[in-house]
Amino acid sequence: MVNEKIIIVEDEELVAQDIKLILENLGYNVPAITPSGEEALKKIEKYAPDSVLMDIMLEGDMDGIETAQMILDLYDIPVVYLTAYSNEEILNRAKMTEPYGYVLKPFKERDLQINIEMAIYKHEARKSRHQLLQQKAVNKYLKKTLEEKETLMREIHHRVNNNLQIIISLLSLQSKYIEDEMFNDFLKDYVNQLKSMSMIHEKVYQSKDLSSINFNHYLYSLASQLSSSYKKDPDIDIIINSENVFLNVETAIPCGLIINEILTNSLKHAFVGVNPSSDKRKIIVEFYSDDNARFELFISDNGVGIPEDVQFPFNGSFGFKMINTLINQLGGTVDFVGNCGTSFRIQFEELRYLERVRNH
Repeated sequence: MVNEKIIIVEDEELVAQDIKLILENLGYNVPAITPSGEEALKKIEKYAPDSVLMDIMLEGDMDGIETAQMILDLYDIPVVYLTAYSNEEILNRAKMTEPYGYVLKPFKERDLQINIEMAIYKHEARKSRHQLLQQKAVNKYLKKTLEEKETLMREIHHRVNNNLQIIISLLSLQSKYIEDEMFNDFLKDYVNQLKSMSMIHEKVYQSKDLSSINFNHYLYSLASQLSSSYKKDPDIDIIINSENVFLNVETAIPCGLIINEILTNSLKHAFVGVNPSSDKRKIIVEFYSDDNARFELFISDNGVGIPEDVQFPFNGSFGFKMINTLINQLGGTVDFVGNCGTSFRIQFEELRYLERVRNH
């Protein structure tokens, strides 16, 4: 069964009933027959048919062509004329209403069937083309909007990085005029923290994917930077074992600050007083992800460890407290060992900005 709905607009009742019977035998549904254009518009509003079969001479103030024009202006419904009129004036007026068919009375059932089927098919095809063109236009707009957004985000990361570099330069210049060694050490630590954040924005700016960075590449850059800043003994090795793990900026910044602080502590304090002729001094950094989208960061050294009266994190240094705060920010857990060297094993999941906003 076809089952499309067709409204018949015909002022001859017997003709209309004959057409209705023909259409129903073909499988169409005829929800209404109407003799006038005015009533036809009401029926169309009520039944939303798939097509309208329209006579030209009708009861009332509007003829079929005027009614078809109203249907064209108000509704997206195909009209097929079924009329005895074929003179040039009528045809020219009818063309202006963009009909989907024109059947002359007396008609053959096959001609009526073909015209209606083609009208509905062409109308659906036109709608599909229109929807396709609309979708292409929407896709083009979305692509342009996305490119503009990416350009803006790239520029934001670039400007943040530049601003951080300015602050770093100012602090570095200021440190040259300070003779207090303890305060200079504080400035150096602070500058390296800023550099650890700056590198993330720089790598996002350079990345094709603005949503994340290759954290493995970042680890090597950060280790190299800290090694140049703190390592005074060439016998200290920083060994990195890491997968190509990608982190979003929301997660990368606190994670980078944690690594920066732990490596800084190891480079500055782990090997003080250790005999250079002893075993090779090592700092190991491992970073992996598992199948459950959880990340594991392991950092250890084989240095002197920490004093027995110091416990992580509460009666330790400010750095320990900062590490603990950042781990909590990541929603992570930590296992800490401070004798026979130090080690941190930190597990966490990637932060999602929208989830954090909803949770707060």
